Amino acid sequence: MTLETALAWSIGRSILVTTVALPVSLTVWRLISGTEHFRTFHRLAVIAALMPLFVPDLLIGFTYRMTSARLIHSELVTELLYVALLLFRIQALQVAVRMILPSSSVSAEALFSWKLVKDGSARWWLSWLRLHVQGPLRTTLIAWVGGALFCFQEFETAALLQIDRHPVTWSVWLFDAHASGEPLARSLQFASESMVFQVVLLLPIILLLSRGGLKSSTGTSLIFASKNNPVARSCALFMLLTAVGTSVIWPVWTNGGDALSGLRALAGQGDLTQQTQLFLTGRSDLALRSQQIVYSALVATIASVTALQLAIGVRGFGRRWLTVLAVVPGLCGSLVVSLTLLAVFQAPGLNVVYDSWLPMVVAATLLMLPRALLLIVLLEVLSPPASIHSARLLRAAGGAAAVHGRNLIWQYVRLRWLVATAALAHWSFWDVSVASMLRPVRFEPIVVRLYNEMHYRGTETLVAITLLALAVPAGLTATVAIIWKQLPDRDS
Repeated sequence: MTLETALAWSIGRSILVTTVALPVSLTVWRLISGTEHFRTFHRLAVIAALMPLFVPDLLIGFTYRMTSARLIHSELVTELLYVALLLFRIQALQVAVRMILPSSSVSAEALFSWKLVKDGSARWWLSWLRLHVQGPLRTTLIAWVGGALFCFQEFETAALLQIDRHPVTWSVWLFDAHASGEPLARSLQFASESMVFQVVLLLPIILLLSRGGLKSSTGTSLIFASKNNPVARSCALFMLLTAVGTSVIWPVWTNGGDALSGLRALAGQGDLTQQTQLFLTGRSDLALRSQQIVYSALVATIASVTALQLAIGVRGFGRRWLTVLAVVPGLCGSLVVSLTLLAVFQAPGLNVVYDSWLPMVVAATLLMLPRALLLIVLLEVLSPPASIHSARLLRAAGGAAAVHGRNLIWQYVRLRWLVATAALAHWSFWDVSVASMLRPVRFEPIVVRLYNEMHYRGTETLVAITLLALAVPAGLTATVAIIWKQLPDRDS
């Protein structure tokens, strides 16, 4: 199979899936917007809608590779399974874009005024199109382009679902070719062919960012002001539940029992005292894997904190060209970024740090920058300056009001920044391309081992290590949250 064939399949699949996901995400977003007066249900709906974004692609591919190997013997059905899995994740991505960027940079009054001066000329129609693209269609266009990029760049799930040849993706084709010994210059040439389609997709985002910027607003887009009818609400609820069931419930149900058995196997035989001694001295397999996970989480955390700090600087600088420059590398995908930095760090002068953690950290930081910028915009929506200022006034009042003010500061500022950092670290932690191509020789990130072993028949130990890879960073985040909450408040 040639790269051109894989690119054709990937482009067609990307356009199809993101187009189908667009009306689905719209109905789900309307359903969530209609529950704002029911706070508990609204929060549950938001969590359910965004949850597929936080389930690692590697876990999804592993779960459904076993399912497809047991139940499916048709390449067509395997392809349809992959398309369905992509649809649920792109649906969640597009809902997130609508939540973060719901505002229109062109008012309804401006659109109405432009209609009043209609003269039917080509110049008038071009201006009418520009107003709509920058206005009511802006969020929809960004959601479509983001979904297409995500689908086109997806790697882990496709790699694990390839029972024979399908699903065909350019990312798996290129990754396998490079891993098989393809020269770096040749791999970069192959990657440049994939960039043609990505550049076409990136141009609308670049133009919209350069014209409209990233605006934080709680308003709704003009084109989506209408309410759902009962049929649309039912369809949205069905898609929401199906996405959660496919991405979360079924993987847990399928692998939960094996994970518990695997943990017991990792801990080793013998009494509790002997197991504890082996763990504390680092001689048990459980201790070795835990250390490997902690080191991987450390790299991901450094990258996420760096990405957030850079995003804050870019946001504060206020230059649109700088925003575009910051997000473009990350939007090109982990495979392109990894191959490019692989070549950069082999250049004279930089090759002294080639076999270090620096290439991994730099690549992960570039990949997380676009997401960090979106998270900052989201934090601006969720934590308005007026609310934070009021909380600080309460904290300075003394007595019971001060305790209440500190709790509000924790909820509005610290907790949300911690969640944003943890989300970026989670996405960085599970990126296979960066970890496998740019890791130091003496350090194997846990995700690389999981990726290699998941190609073969799953074992209880493998499932247990996957559970640890999910649980250990979550436990570290909870520990940091407990410690940080007890620290004295300091105004930024």
